[in-house]
Amino acid sequence: MTDWTKIRKDFPITENSVYFQSAAMSPIPTSVFRAMVEEYRRLHTHGDISWKDDMEKYQKLCQHLAALINTKPDNVTFVQNTSTAMSLLALSFKNQIPKPFNIVSMQDEFPASTIGFEYQNIEMRYVQPVASRYPIESILETLDEKTLAVVTSQIQYATGYRQDLLSLGRKLKNRGVLFVVNATQAFPYFPVDVKAAHIDVLSASLHKWGLTGHIGTLFFTTSAFREKFPSPWAGWLSVDTEGKGFIHTAKNAAFRLHRSAHRYDFGTFNLQTLLAFQKALNYIKEIGIPNVQDRIMELTDYLIQGLVDLKITIISPIARTNERSAIVSFTLGDKNETCIKKFAENNIYVSPRNGNIRVSVNIFNNFADIDHLFKVLKNVVNQ
Repeated sequence: MTDWTKIRKDFPITENSVYFQSAAMSPIPTSVFRAMVEEYRRLHTHGDISWKDDMEKYQKLCQHLAALINTKPDNVTFVQNTSTAMSLLALSFKNQIPKPFNIVSMQDEFPASTIGFEYQNIEMRYVQPVASRYPIESILETLDEKTLAVVTSQIQYATGYRQDLLSLGRKLKNRGVLFVVNATQAFPYFPVDVKAAHIDVLSASLHKWGLTGHIGTLFFTTSAFREKFPSPWAGWLSVDTEGKGFIHTAKNAAFRLHRSAHRYDFGTFNLQTLLAFQKALNYIKEIGIPNVQDRIMELTDYLIQGLVDLKITIISPIARTNERSAIVSFTLGDKNETCIKKFAENNIYVSPRNGNIRVSVNIFNNFADIDHLFKVLKNVVNQ
């Protein structure tokens, strides 16, 4: 039996506020905070003497992440953020596909999924939502013979709609269309089997549900994808020295990039926070991902039922459990702004998204948090 009261105590934020903004950024549990401080203390007291050891720990982190999404460690690395990942793809596509092509994405996508492609003047086709859902049939109907890839979020940031990646991936594989997934609002609470879903590229910024703050973005690519679409960028860490020293120092001499995803390791990065992320993964593993998912559903069930009882319009798709997530969005119409302000006055923090009110629950939330939200919500509704 999971002790959710004990877990709640790991998050000091619960002592002074009701925090429903994890879909923006999750707070850090105490154990992860201590791990992060320890990493910086080691840098503070010993400098850079452990860099090689830290890089080995980083490789082990990639192994752990690879296991979570069912792929080889060579297919996993980190980039700065999802915008960087998508910009890399946009340039790679333009460099390798000279003929006109288009990319299909969703109207509700967070801009990180789409701006990089639009900036490169790649034709984008946007599927329109049906009651905040994206039926696979609607996506497939938008494809044509020039469609190179489908770019979609596993969970839509504004509504919490969770896409059936396994079914969509099989359909796209049969059509020879690349499958690019932004898993930022899902991972690691809702990990996906990239092999079974035929995903070619997956990015997941981890400050939402990774419990470590801004540490970067998990970046998965298949070996076939890397071979067909070489990286448009390179840096000193990208180069495979083939055992001939640590750094490629020759000038005007031929070199090649790593065949693995580490070709995207352009240069040094913040190892301290990444190594602390291992502590966060261990923390989540100890709770158990199935237990985390069950808790999320339990809390959102309670939230949804309360909103229904109050006759409040729910924007998020809620009819199918497999399409739900930690995000529930609703609207009070012209009272939304007033409601958000009243919540803040009562130390309840939610997010305005697409003109609606977004609530995102997490493992540190409880039913009392939601009851507190309902109390303020009733007062706003009755005004």
